[in-house]
Amino acid sequence: MALTREERGRTDEYEKEEDMLVGNIEVWPWGREERKHRIGEITAGNIAGGRISSYEVRVQQAAYAPEGVPAINREFLLLNHDRGAGALALIRDALLIAVPLPEKSSGRPDTGAGSMTPEG
Repeated sequence: MALTREERGRTDEYEKEEDMLVGNIEVWPWGREERKHRIGEITAGNIAGGRISSYEVRVQQAAYAPEGVPAINREFLLLNHDRGAGALALIRDALLIAVPLPEKSSGRPDTGAGSMTPEG
């Protein structure tokens, strides 16, 4: 028998589904795994559909004040996603919704969604 949310110590509104895509974003200082720390997470639970599906998505990002990186904690529905596009397309689409583009007046180049580097 499955435990209730309260029995599992969950009091927040968001509940991870049984089957979902989970992406953890980590920083490994100097490439050292033993020094890693998590700075974000994306979860996407399929809630409806077959090939064209809808997902409950949560995107979290830790703030990093020295660079002006904002904290993000967004929950939303991503509707009508083509599962044939793959998991990375689902992550891309979630990030396009959840992550604000940098302000043009910041003096930094726009490396947000849709921009390309010379190598790419």
